[in-house]
Amino acid sequence: MSQHPEEGESSVNDETRAIEEVINAFMYYGKFGTEKILKTIQQMKNYPQDFQILVVNKNKEFVESMKQRIEHNHSILKMIANSASGMIGENHTKALRIHQARRPTGEFLSKVLSTIRQICREWSSEGLPEREATFKPIIEELNSIFPTETERHNIRILVPGCGLGRLAHDLIEQGYTVQGNEFSYFMLFTSFFILNCCKEVDQFTIYPYLFDKSNCWKSEDRLRGVTFPDKTLVSSVTNRPNSFSMCAGDFLEIVKDTQFDAIVTAWFIDTANDIFKYIDAIYDALPENGIWINVGPLTWHFEDIAGETSIELPYSDIMLRIRQKGFEVVSEKEIDSKYTVNRLSMLQNQFNCAYFYARKDLLD
Repeated sequence: MSQHPEEGESSVNDETRAIEEVINAFMYYGKFGTEKILKTIQQMKNYPQDFQILVVNKNKEFVESMKQRIEHNHSILKMIANSASGMIGENHTKALRIHQARRPTGEFLSKVLSTIRQICREWSSEGLPEREATFKPIIEELNSIFPTETERHNIRILVPGCGLGRLAHDLIEQGYTVQGNEFSYFMLFTSFFILNCCKEVDQFTIYPYLFDKSNCWKSEDRLRGVTFPDKTLVSSVTNRPNSFSMCAGDFLEIVKDTQFDAIVTAWFIDTANDIFKYIDAIYDALPENGIWINVGPLTWHFEDIAGETSIELPYSDIMLRIRQKGFEVVSEKEIDSKYTVNRLSMLQNQFNCAYFYARKDLLD
């Protein structure tokens, strides 16, 4: 593949390369799906002959339906990858210029599949029970602290690790001024597509469960689609006093030398290499009486990853440090919640999440 001199190896920065890897992973989905189809067909050929005869028509219909849905998902992922040009501009163009289609790593393929599940969790009616379990208590807590709707635009809230932006979006609906922060380009590209390109309720359909062979009751369950977004987006509302922004990058860098009235960490604090740094950063980014609301489990993301520093504390030690740092823990409770589950699967993983509301103490 020929390159212009300005696009040569030495001029391509790390950010452009990272963007290209994500675009490549999105674009590979169709080939990955074809690989899965071929493997399925081969498995069907290994059925006993008398069973093949029994299910031959059903299997043909299933394979054809799988092909159609894989192609459809691929078209959605291509739209997501292409729409990112509106977010990152020239880096997107440079990434496409150096792009050479290839098989992504297993990690990146997994991230594509989890992104599809995340669309379902955050932006479809299918994900409502999960959002009701952990997002709704946060919103209700904030609304009880700030009951006057007409004054909420003066309350600046940071939502780090905001994924596809649903919690941040719903806080905007409540009248707050919100900044979302996300590190993953998979999440950033997809949230940009949803927040900027989705103009109607249930405008698009995605098929999140196509490759869920394990714990499957019947093949047809894998073909089930979900529509998104499940609501009209506030991006279409003009002349509102509050604002919404998204900031890409590492939380510890983004939060430096800035302050928010409240920080909401939903399914986030276990992404820390060093939880002490997260606690310090949140403390420093809040004014006196500033609010920290947290919900989520402690599935430490960097545990046992070679080359990564990781500190994994139990919840009790985290709360000990939070109080030592200078927070008053106003309330704590446990919340049961699932996460990106297939509700028709035999397997229903459930988390017992920690929820707390803390205030930064008044300084002496």
